[in-house]
Amino acid sequence: RKMHSANQNMDTQRYIRAAAELSLVKNIVFSAAGGVAGASAVYPLDMAKTQLQMDKSGKFSGLFDCFGKIARGEGMGALYRGLPANIIGIMPEKTIKLAGNDFFRQQFQVDNPKVYPNGNFALEGLAGGMAGACQIIITTPMEITKIRMQMYQPAPGETVNQMAMLGKLVKEMGITGMYTGTVSTFMRDVPFSIVYFSLYGVIRRKLVDESGKISTVNALLGSSAAGVIAASLSTPLDVIKTRLQAKTAPGVVPYKGWLPTVSRIVSEEGGAALFKGVGPRVIIISPLFGIALMVKETLARWFP
Repeated sequence: RKMHSANQNMDTQRYIRAAAELSLVKNIVFSAAGGVAGASAVYPLDMAKTQLQMDKSGKFSGLFDCFGKIARGEGMGALYRGLPANIIGIMPEKTIKLAGNDFFRQQFQVDNPKVYPNGNFALEGLAGGMAGACQIIITTPMEITKIRMQMYQPAPGETVNQMAMLGKLVKEMGITGMYTGTVSTFMRDVPFSIVYFSLYGVIRRKLVDESGKISTVNALLGSSAAGVIAASLSTPLDVIKTRLQAKTAPGVVPYKGWLPTVSRIVSEEGGAALFKGVGPRVIIISPLFGIALMVKETLARWFP
């Protein structure tokens, strides 16, 4: 009986991380599909979060007030300003993050039940952190483009051509400018990924069924729960990144340098300002990663 139980446990461990066992092509396609689905679903929330984090005058009293004022002032379409450009970036970005995490997990053998029967929390975090570090080559220009487009204020009656606007932005900023805030992006994404993927690894092992596979609902719940914690803890890092990458209003001195930005925010607005937009960020990141990993896990289960 003990031998049967041990064998059953070994089989379960083999199936627990089915996504990590995908072929490279499937891993890339499923990761990209998950990223696009998640980012598209939460984009209006992301738009509001950016506006809240850049709001120094108290123009918005909260998430729903922000939604209402943008929709009334610019129309519902304004909530999706920057989405096409974001999707262009989100496909390779989420592919690097999700498929990269799987790759590093395999290198560290955290999914090998003979080496780590119950996983390895530290190595799972390290794998996620390394994937997060790799993604910034895509994330940095994607984020600065998204933020600049989200903060753009069209003239009355102006019809915004988003792709033309993207081309103009890239031309004006140049390659070097598109990587403004690389350090702040690294400082946000690596800690986030360490916390997120280590937590999701633990939660996922608790939610698999008897065959060791995870259902669509459990994948959504597990990845969303990990997202709540990781997003909350990394909010100050996201605020700093947003201030560095956003175009400041006329007459406002631009933010420069990671530590000087922290000092300036605290001295001008108080320490609580570092958590501006924490609610929207959690509401965004939790379902974004929840949907992304739900889609990836479901596709991996359907097309192993």
